[in-house]
Amino acid sequence: MQAKNIFNKLILPAILIGGAAVCILSLWQSYKANGGFGFPLDDPWIHLQFAKNLHDYGSYSYFRNEMLTSGSTSPLYTLILAACFFISRDEMAISYFLGVAFLLMAAFYMYRLALKDFGGKLTFAGSAAILLLMEPRLIWASLSGMETTLFIFLLLAVAYYYKSRKTVQLGIFSGLLLWTRPEAVLFVAVLGIDAAYGAFYARGPKLKRPKISPAVESVGWLLKPVLIFLLFAAGYLALNLLLSGSALPNTYSAKIKYYSGGGGTPNFPEQVFHFLTDGHLLLVSFFACAGILSILGGFIKRMGQEYLVYFLWSLGLFLAYWKELPFLYQQGRYMMPILPFYLLLGLGGVRIIIEGCKRFVTGFSKGRTAPVTLAVFILIITVQFAFAWPSWWKEYAEYCDYISQRQVRTARWLRDNLPPSAVIATHDIGAIGYYSGRKIADMVGLVSPEMIDRIGSFEKLTQFLKVKKATHIAVLRNWFEVANQNPIFQTDENRPEIMEVFEIGPAQIHFTPQNVTSMTEAAKYYLSLGVVQQARELLETSARMDPMSSKVHYLLGETYMKAGNLEKAEAELLRSALLHPNYVEAYSAISRLYATKGRPGEAIEYLEKILSVNASYPEAYRQLAGIYATFHLDSLKAAECLRRYHELSEDTAR
Repeated sequence: MQAKNIFNKLILPAILIGGAAVCILSLWQSYKANGGFGFPLDDPWIHLQFAKNLHDYGSYSYFRNEMLTSGSTSPLYTLILAACFFISRDEMAISYFLGVAFLLMAAFYMYRLALKDFGGKLTFAGSAAILLLMEPRLIWASLSGMETTLFIFLLLAVAYYYKSRKTVQLGIFSGLLLWTRPEAVLFVAVLGIDAAYGAFYARGPKLKRPKISPAVESVGWLLKPVLIFLLFAAGYLALNLLLSGSALPNTYSAKIKYYSGGGGTPNFPEQVFHFLTDGHLLLVSFFACAGILSILGGFIKRMGQEYLVYFLWSLGLFLAYWKELPFLYQQGRYMMPILPFYLLLGLGGVRIIIEGCKRFVTGFSKGRTAPVTLAVFILIITVQFAFAWPSWWKEYAEYCDYISQRQVRTARWLRDNLPPSAVIATHDIGAIGYYSGRKIADMVGLVSPEMIDRIGSFEKLTQFLKVKKATHIAVLRNWFEVANQNPIFQTDENRPEIMEVFEIGPAQIHFTPQNVTSMTEAAKYYLSLGVVQQARELLETSARMDPMSSKVHYLLGETYMKAGNLEKAEAELLRSALLHPNYVEAYSAISRLYATKGRPGEAIEYLEKILSVNASYPEAYRQLAGIYATFHLDSLKAAECLRRYHELSEDTAR
């Protein structure tokens, strides 16, 4: 018996050590793949920037002590980060440590909650903790630098203290939950619904004291935790009102306003369904369905519900995002907080099926049939999770490399090449704000609440940039396409989603509407296939919608050239060059046009304009070589230009 007790006490520590090892191994694999550490999102540096300024300046601001704002979704996580800066300045080490530590704490409470739900059975409790720690998306979240695992840990702690009826702990942890993410309000509401269900709807034994209503007495214990929670909530509201004049952080309003223009993902419910059923969750989803059906059946019979909180929280979070922010992106990180409760529903389904077999299958309850069946079910689920892990850490590494090659690389270029007084306008404020050391003008309102009402209007955005005295703009091309000027820096053209930096000079920045960008990209595709008519129709529509885009006029000129209409081609290409005086692609096309028309002097003139802008542009030398040779103008120059073309092409290939 003593040996058994010692074994039982060692189960949870062994599980937690194993979970930590899996996280560390995932991080190491990513480091080997990318040659460095990183985050799979840009958002972690938002928390870090607030935390660094809070530590360095004692100010909850996004730039030194000059941008006071409630732009961090998770004030509690930011405060914890700021405290960690007293120990270390290594933002990666701090973030990884906290993410993994909170995941392990979540597993601890998952274990204790499962013990309570499953009658103290170690098989279920150990399985719950193991599955939580082996869920690939939660490993991803623990290494993402975000507050996700802190939120999940607090959710499980609140659920545990609620089921244990520990009033003070329930109130404190519920308050901390709100300071971590605003979705905490929904979880607290779910607890209230569960308490009301048990008090007023479910049938149960009547209490003997007649002076107090049984229903009132059954929920009376919640008074103290509610009061404690309200104290935390008052502080949370006061912070946001003081910093930004709103009850919730800027990020909530900004994201709702920005993404509402896109209409959301039409098949959001289908995506969430696959999020909960595909791959390693296939068998879990089957058992979770059994758990959910049990809840529905119990509701009809007015029975007490062990798993009602888990079901209502999962359903409520899904419905809330479907209504307000129906986008399942970045590995579905906004839906990750339902995963632990979904796993508990799955384990509940396993128990229901085992109990059903005991009741209806002859001989099932005899001997070791039931325990062996349970062990087989759990082993299969665990193996599925284990096999899913390698592909997920590879995706994690790819996400980290993606962010490093765009946001982080751009931020470091800004730090090394712009004066300290520069003000950078951008929509990705995380790494750029943290590493550039420059003041940020937030184009999507996360830390600039005055931008929120301007979202969706390029005219208002331009006014915002003037008010903020922005000197440069750093944007992903597919988010904000800047026309009529060349970037002073851009990331690799061969990698999708190119980050570009532009100088904001006397001329007004011209943003291309996203629908025009989409049409021009489609037109380029049709041109590559030789479908000129379709490309022309799209570009003519684009030109009517955005007549000030040099890119549209350039592509339309190329289209007319392919169609043999050289007069219209010339007009469009010259219009493009007028709108964008340093547009090398347009100059190259004009040169080809004039060469076709037999006007080599003018063709050479435009190629020389290209070289005055970019002396290392290979195509200009190739065209010059062709013109000098074709028109018998200068064979020596033709040979020299051809040599230079090959030299530059080889450098580019390397």
